[in-house]
Amino acid sequence: MSKKEKSLDELYLKALGESPQKDSKKTRGAHGYSPKEDGDDDDEILTGIPRGVYADAWAMEEEEKGESFSGMDLYEIAPETPAYADKWARKTAREIIKLNPKFKNLTELYEFAKSKGYGNDAEHFGYHLGMQSVGHGVSWSDDARAGHHDDIKLPSTEFYIE
Repeated sequence: MSKKEKSLDELYLKALGESPQKDSKKTRGAHGYSPKEDGDDDDEILTGIPRGVYADAWAMEEEEKGESFSGMDLYEIAPETPAYADKWARKTAREIIKLNPKFKNLTELYEFAKSKGYGNDAEHFGYHLGMQSVGHGVSWSDDARAGHHDDIKLPSTEFYIE
């Protein structure tokens, strides 16, 4: 990690009221959310957050040009998720953790959702977090037991095709 990245991390943690610790499991990169532990599901969740949102925005743009995707899985047919969508996802993930301070990372949030009856994989959970954050009716708790809609706080954000 460069000195600049380290100082940005320290400033970020200070803004959150935390002190930087060398052995902290809660680490953040200079450009957003980036906890990385062996065996965690954060990478898969961070794949799902932008993928669904990007695929939906891409399809809407294409449909305005006359394309039709009736009966197709947009998640599978959309072009590769671009870097700007991944950057958006890291920012959104950072906001999600900020709104849910009892969780140190997305993996803990996912484990919590599973304890509430969520039965899908980590990437699908990321898809739900992303779609719900942009205001779609898709919710992680739709796939869990009823009555858990407010257990996880999510930001209200926007995503646009660049």
